[in-house]
Amino acid sequence: MNEFSRRLGLGSVIAISITAMLGSGIFVLPGLVAIKTGPSAWMAYLISALCVLPAALSKSELATAMPTSGGTYVYLNRTFGSLIGTIAGLGLCFSLLLKSSFALLGFGAYLSVMSSIPLKDTALVMLLGITLVNVFGVGKVSKSLVVLVSISILGLLLISFGGALNIETSYYKPFLKHGTFGLFSAAALVFVSFAGVTKVAAIAEEIKDPERNLPKGILLSLGIVTLIYCSVNFVLAGNIPTESLSGDLKPIYSLAHRLGGEIFGIGAAILGIVTMFSMANAGVLAASRFPFAMSRDHLLPGVFGVINKRFLTPIWSIVFSAFIVGFTIWFLEVENIVKLASVFMLIIYMSENLAVIILRESRVDWYKPSYKSPFYPWAQLFGIISSIVLTLSMASMILSAIVIVTVPGAVLYFFYSRKRTSAKGVIGIRGKRKDLLDSESEFVSPGFFQSFSMEEDAEVVVALFGKERSPEVLIEMGMALTQQGRLEVVHMTEVPEQIVLSDIGEETPIIRSLRRRIQAMSEKSEEPIKFDPILSHDIYKTVNDISLRLHCKWLVKEYGGRSRGNFTIHNPIGYMKDHLSCHLGTFRDAGVRYIRKIMVVVRDDDFDELVIKTADHLAKLNNAEITLVKSFPEIPSDEDVMKEKLALMEIASFCKSPTNSHILCGKTDLEAYVNASADFDLIVCEEERRSFSLFNFFGTQQDLLLARANCSILSIKPARHSSTLS
Repeated sequence: MNEFSRRLGLGSVIAISITAMLGSGIFVLPGLVAIKTGPSAWMAYLISALCVLPAALSKSELATAMPTSGGTYVYLNRTFGSLIGTIAGLGLCFSLLLKSSFALLGFGAYLSVMSSIPLKDTALVMLLGITLVNVFGVGKVSKSLVVLVSISILGLLLISFGGALNIETSYYKPFLKHGTFGLFSAAALVFVSFAGVTKVAAIAEEIKDPERNLPKGILLSLGIVTLIYCSVNFVLAGNIPTESLSGDLKPIYSLAHRLGGEIFGIGAAILGIVTMFSMANAGVLAASRFPFAMSRDHLLPGVFGVINKRFLTPIWSIVFSAFIVGFTIWFLEVENIVKLASVFMLIIYMSENLAVIILRESRVDWYKPSYKSPFYPWAQLFGIISSIVLTLSMASMILSAIVIVTVPGAVLYFFYSRKRTSAKGVIGIRGKRKDLLDSESEFVSPGFFQSFSMEEDAEVVVALFGKERSPEVLIEMGMALTQQGRLEVVHMTEVPEQIVLSDIGEETPIIRSLRRRIQAMSEKSEEPIKFDPILSHDIYKTVNDISLRLHCKWLVKEYGGRSRGNFTIHNPIGYMKDHLSCHLGTFRDAGVRYIRKIMVVVRDDDFDELVIKTADHLAKLNNAEITLVKSFPEIPSDEDVMKEKLALMEIASFCKSPTNSHILCGKTDLEAYVNASADFDLIVCEEERRSFSLFNFFGTQQDLLLARANCSILSIKPARHSSTLS
């Protein structure tokens, strides 16, 4: 058995998220923060919360796109690949377990108020109890958490209200004990206090209606805890002098004792014990799901992915998590535990923000979140930059944190995981690929009676990626380019690498509709058109394999363009565009249905014969005339004009259709071509040769022409190692 049942509602989501935060972050940490920044500790918490907010928004989006156990590990694994996924999975697990260790040590500090017992021994005994509770089932855990978190919040509010009535304003001076650097160092230190805000996504597979409950739960819990952190720290600073508060591991007890004496103080100590027990409990609960998810992806031994049939919990994953907590309690000091956990979380939150940008801009077909982060991409960019700033303020711990997780993660991957998984992640698939021409990709055709036949060659392949403005118009362009051979239409759907392709057997309504419409086109045109839907883990490789196996001359796709909110130009075949063995035609449909005038763009560099021959072929089919157009950004001399006219006449000699020439002067190339496009029905041009430039990140001049032209455009990229149609 390897699946959970969905039993957790919105209340449980908020409770688990709050209890993963509300514990040592407020019951222990204020004493350590006071050392660094003094009375301004509440500002350190506020700054940290603002830096966490982008990650909370990103995590909410990622969780609704991939509502499965493992949370951030799953998102980073699918985005960056197995190596980063292995390292991130261990880092996430360790960061939560470090915080649970911190909570159990705080538990012992508050317990010492009532009994003089060894701190570490007490923490280990409570760890045993937490392990047993988690083994018995998440349903029982979540029910107890709702009660415990309610008691904790109520108690803290009562103490804060009492403290607010006794504030001594002189205690707030000096406000910034160690200046701005001290404030940001404190903000970095308390970052771990917010670790639980997104870790509830690690148990997304057990949440009812995750598309609604996860974003609401994450954002509501962040708001509630931030309010509690800031108000309690403000009251603490106004009631206890900085010298007394600094280094105090039980500050809430100290505040309660000052306000109401010994009995009130003991009540606060009991509140701290209960809260930190629940926090450590929630931390072990969420952390244990990372080894579980990693084992399902073959990055850890399968024993971690086994769910006990009686208790419906991953027992061995829970035991492993408990062992790490026990080891940490016994061997590490309190402040080092906090710093390590904070550095881990800063790096992970930065990675989550980056993952959202990558997944959106690469536009992988399977990434369909039901909740989308507002203020994209500025919220994510702010989150990345702020995480870097806070991480640098704890520079002394960066190397230790990286070594502790990166080295074991890399060793685990190269000696165990790499042999059992081939997942590249979106970055690996979309990046520079030397393997594209070496082997065949894995793809299948869905449907009970459908199979992809490679026995018959095709002259033109029309590639559909699922968001075409009009597949019929694109297919008509493919038919126009077909001169002697066969036309093949393939609809490609990209699925995550973790999904077995053969498990998807039934065609979607979209595929059935396309099949029917393409069959109607074939019957009307009396031309054979073969249609094949394909599922693939690797669209780039699949496109390359199809072009090679079918020995096609043309691959035709639609211009992807830029959708609102994105800042990159969409290209569904990415790196493969420059490595195809066939000609690539990128078509942008502007709604023109009758082609009578064709503009051919001529640039300064060598003009490819394929462009003019293709334009001539299309003109002959549509009984259209061709105009060769050349643009000058400045007004040329008469001699230059005559020289260009002669050059255009030489190009026109390749055409059998009526051909004119026209020179545009005094405007930028882009502006000139866009204005001229209003007088034409179709533009045919060679794809601009790209050089690396920051400006290309926002689109080249040709990208902008494709987007802004007043008529349809066919942009042509000749086959690799080929410059003419011949």
